[in-house]
Amino acid sequence: MANNTSLAALTAARIKYYHFLARMYEKELSAELIAKLKELDYNQAESDNSTMREGYAELKSFFETCVENPEDELAADYAKIFLSAGEAEGNAAFPYESVYTSKEKLIMQDAWEKVRDFYKNKGVVLKGADADIKEDHISSELACMAYLCETGAADEALAFLNEHLLNWVETFAGDIAKHARTKFYPAAAKLMLGFLQMEKKYLESVVNASGEKEAETKSFKLSAADMDEVIAEWKKTYKVYAPALFSQRGAKKEIVRYREIRSTADIYNSRASDFSAKEVYYPIMQTMLFFTETDVIESQVRDNKEILLLLHPCDINAMEKLDNIFINNGAGADLYYSRLREKVRIVLLECKESYDSCFCVSMGSNIAENYEMALRLDGDDVYVQVKEQAWTPYFLKAQLSDFVPRFIMENARKVSVPNILDIETLKIAGKLPYWEKHNDNCISCGGCNTVCPTCSCFDTKDIIYSETSREGERRRIWSSCMLDTFTLTAGGTRARETAGANMRYKSLHKVYDYQKRFGEEKPMCVGCGRCIIRCPKEIDFSDILNEFSHELEKAKGGNGNE
Repeated sequence: MANNTSLAALTAARIKYYHFLARMYEKELSAELIAKLKELDYNQAESDNSTMREGYAELKSFFETCVENPEDELAADYAKIFLSAGEAEGNAAFPYESVYTSKEKLIMQDAWEKVRDFYKNKGVVLKGADADIKEDHISSELACMAYLCETGAADEALAFLNEHLLNWVETFAGDIAKHARTKFYPAAAKLMLGFLQMEKKYLESVVNASGEKEAETKSFKLSAADMDEVIAEWKKTYKVYAPALFSQRGAKKEIVRYREIRSTADIYNSRASDFSAKEVYYPIMQTMLFFTETDVIESQVRDNKEILLLLHPCDINAMEKLDNIFINNGAGADLYYSRLREKVRIVLLECKESYDSCFCVSMGSNIAENYEMALRLDGDDVYVQVKEQAWTPYFLKAQLSDFVPRFIMENARKVSVPNILDIETLKIAGKLPYWEKHNDNCISCGGCNTVCPTCSCFDTKDIIYSETSREGERRRIWSSCMLDTFTLTAGGTRARETAGANMRYKSLHKVYDYQKRFGEEKPMCVGCGRCIIRCPKEIDFSDILNEFSHELEKAKGGNGNE
């Protein structure tokens, strides 16, 4: 789906791919089709979607290692996976929406009736082999999507995709992987999942850009109970994360951390969260690859659901900064970050108030524009602003409103950001005696980096499963520039040997290095204040920046009061 592809060519390619996917599940593969698939150059198969990339890689692996004529092998696998041939009753991935969406787990349930009525209203007739299967069979629904591409009805295609494919194919794909004997059908399932994820984004962009848009934004008011129903609908397609209370054994108070929610009651918005949302899309620990004595296998994302993430403005701005570091920093994007990040859809969670530790206004991170919906919780009422019109159908029963999210325009904490415009000033900043005070008051625990939404440092470690094993995995794990071992080399030397030197490094990175590298006007620090709450020695980063600015101006010959 390249940007320079004409609309007609793009539509033709989409239709062709839907028919290809439908054929994968319609019946056993013919020898002719298998031969064509085997001849494809999978090294040239590219996709913006990580799940599709994994699928292509696995198909390549299958055809490199399979028998010369795998027709019988794949036919047997088809019968086992989709028809439960030779298996106990129910031990299969039955390719019907009704099986996956009904309580009875049977065919010809509510989903079948709805799809059948849709086909009837649109004049869709099952022909040939399709006539022997039910309307909600996966191949029929994929073929219907091809038909909707032909008609050009993006809104109908998007609705059908959400209501009759994305609500069950992820679980279906998981069952395929569970019951398959070969790599072929799990790989084909990944192609389907990835393609449908891309289709969702594409169709949403078409709907938003078309005359069906009606208005740039719409706002709604609904009860908390009605909003809970909306969240339940979201959760059929998305994993929904928001700040929520956690009870921690031995802790003096409950902590606020991001986790999956089920209702508005789970959302905690009465104080700043103790941990940032980056844990969702940049996990504390990620397995990069698995290895044996002879093989290396890249890790995969097991959960293909997209993510709805409720974020305050500072965290939306923080995400953009991590995007720069992991995606826009060099020749190519970081795979392990980008394949999770591309799943994230942003909902702005309006700040209830400016909390004691916040200094987002000074950092220019109090306002955010990069979101698809905005949310205000007001007692038993919920207000929603919809910027991307693909979300509007979730609120058809809600009351229209004039809600516009409010942004914090003043914090109790005021911060003067150091003004470093040239290399000479940078040299002065790096040699300030001020940094030495932190040799005594900082204990180099790294807690500030752990909760910071813009810190990105990690260590890479190989884990061997046992002392005698040659099998294991390579992991990357969050690290901290404040640790006394962070710059330790194999020879035992350290580039920065004191806590004060580490504090200097971190501070300059937050207010100078990042801006210099990416040409940004705003600092890397977003003023969320989590590091202030976290520090066991009560070191206040807003004070550090103010004192740094003061000492720098004095060293430059100023009066230190600017």
